[in-house]
Amino acid sequence: MLSGRDKWLFVWDYYRIPLIAAACVMLLTAITLLTNAGREEVALYAVFVNTDVSLEEPDASALNALAESAGIPMEGKTVDLTANLTLGQTYSEAADAQTVQVLAALFGISDLDLFAADQAVFERYAQQDAFADLSVLIDRELLAGADLYTYSLEGKTVTGGIVLHPGSVLHRAGYYHGDVIVGAAINAEHLEEAVAMLRAMMEAQNG
Repeated sequence: MLSGRDKWLFVWDYYRIPLIAAACVMLLTAITLLTNAGREEVALYAVFVNTDVSLEEPDASALNALAESAGIPMEGKTVDLTANLTLGQTYSEAADAQTVQVLAALFGISDLDLFAADQAVFERYAQQDAFADLSVLIDRELLAGADLYTYSLEGKTVTGGIVLHPGSVLHRAGYYHGDVIVGAAINAEHLEEAVAMLRAMMEAQNG
């Protein structure tokens, strides 16, 4: 019969690989739990291009308040805002190329729900069929009172966004000073929430 020490050596010799694998899994799980501890869940992803703010982590409090007013459950949640991307403003081909790559990835993996940009940038992605048609998602009465951004795509007229003017919630929050177009990504993971945000923006602008 093996002694206690010999038993451990026997177990180690024959089972060390699964034991090491199990230990690694437990360690990674612990690291993930510690990393995510206290982190708020994402209610939706917002990406604003060519803003008037340059912070790596811009203040999303105005968007969180808008989300609450739109009826989106926000307890323990937040709007994940990216607002440091520029396109066509820096006169740097390298910077523009990087932004194009980032946006392609965000649109492609559905890590983008609400999108805002100036007309030149918005139009660029509208022609790539990147936005949901708001005419089938929002009541006509509400759309009738909004400044809509429409375009033709494959012979079909698409209502891809709304035009916000100075005085809107995005302008009051300091993100923009000139006119900006906002739309919902067609492949949005949180499409319902993005459309709710657009409704709230239109209601605020119409009111």
